Amino acid sequence: MHLDIYDKYINTDLVRSVDRNFNIEIKDNEVYDQKGSLLCWVYAGINMLKNELKCVLENEVNFSVNYISFFDRYEKLDRLYDKIIEEDFKCSQIKYILFDYINTCGDFSAFKYLIQKYGIVLESQMQITENTFIPNDINELLKEKVINDIDIILNIKKDNSNFAELYSLKEKMMSENYVILSNIYGKPPTDIKIKGETITPIEFSRLYINELLENYIEIISLSTKPYNKGYQLEFNVPNFKKTEYLNLEINEIKESIIKSLKEGHLVWFGCSYRYMSSSYKNKNGILFNNLYDFKKIGIEKLKKSIAEKYDFLNYDHAMLFTGVNIENNEIKSWKVLNSFGIQNNDNGYFIMDDNFFDQNVFLFAINKKYLSLYSKNIYK
Repeated sequence: MHLDIYDKYINTDLVRSVDRNFNIEIKDNEVYDQKGSLLCWVYAGINMLKNELKCVLENEVNFSVNYISFFDRYEKLDRLYDKIIEEDFKCSQIKYILFDYINTCGDFSAFKYLIQKYGIVLESQMQITENTFIPNDINELLKEKVINDIDIILNIKKDNSNFAELYSLKEKMMSENYVILSNIYGKPPTDIKIKGETITPIEFSRLYINELLENYIEIISLSTKPYNKGYQLEFNVPNFKKTEYLNLEINEIKESIIKSLKEGHLVWFGCSYRYMSSSYKNKNGILFNNLYDFKKIGIEKLKKSIAEKYDFLNYDHAMLFTGVNIENNEIKSWKVLNSFGIQNNDNGYFIMDDNFFDQNVFLFAINKKYLSLYSKNIYK
C-alpha cells in the first residue's frame, strides 16, 4: 500500500484516544460521495435543505446535484461573457480569467443564488452522470469553445463599440453553451412533481425554499477585520451577486451553531484545507490540529492569524456540522458530515477538535434567529 508523508507522521496515540461520543447530535443524514466533482458546497447545501424540509414535505426527497451544477456552469459562463464585453483585457490575461469562471467551485451564497434563480428538481429527474465527476476534463473542453467566442467578441470590440451587437452575439453563444451543457449533464427538466401537483422548479423554490434560504446569513470569522461589521468579499470563487459577510468573533459563532444543533438544524460551513490534504484517505475520520506531528521534521503549522495576514487562508472545502460534544461547559469536539462517501473518513463523518475549528474554519451559513446581533436588533 502506498504511504504518503501524512501517514508517516500520524499521531497513533491520539487516534486511539479520540472520544467518538456526542451529547448533541442530529442523526440519520445521507452520506454523499462527491468523488472528483468539487461540488462539496452543493452536497452540503442539499443535505441541509433535506433536513429543513423533512417536516414540510410528505416524503423524504433527494434533490438534484446535477441540476444545480448545470446552472452553476451556465451562470459562470454568462458572467464571463459580460466581463469580456464590459471590461478591457489583454489577450495574455484571458487564461487567468478563465480559471475563475470555468470551474465547479462555489459557496453557500452561490448555492442560495442558483436555487432562488433557477429553482430545483428531484435527483430522479436529473441524475448524476459520470461527466459530473470529471470537472477538469469538462473545463478543458469548455475552454476550447469559450476562447473562440472571446476571440470573436474582442475582434468586434476592436472595430466596433456597438454593445447591442455584442450582447446579441452573446445570447447566441449562450444558447450554444446551453446545448453543450445539456449534452454533458443532461437537459434540465421544466417541471417538478411534488405533493400531488406539477409545478416549475422556480415555483417549487418559491413555495418551499426561498424564504428558508433568506433566513440564512453568510458569516465569516476573520481576526484581521473588525467584528460585528459586514464585508463584501470573494473567497477564491466568483460571486454571482454582491454578498455581505457578517464578521463575528469565533466564540459567538460557536454559540449560534450549538443553538442550531440543539433545535435540529444542520450548519453549513467552509474551511481551509491546510493540513487536510490527506482527509480523503483518512480512514480515522479525525480533524485535529495535532493529528500529524510534523514537528519531527522541523515544520510547525501556521496559526490562523498568520495565514490570514499573508492571504493563505483559502476557502477550500464545505461540510456540515451535525453534532457537538460538550463537557463541563467546554467544547471537546464537533461531528462533521463530509461528502467523500461512506467508505472514507469514519463512515462518512469527521470528528473535529475545537482547536482545529479555531484555526481552520471561518465561513458559515447560520439562521439569523440564532445570532445575538439579530435577536438584539443590532444588525438587520
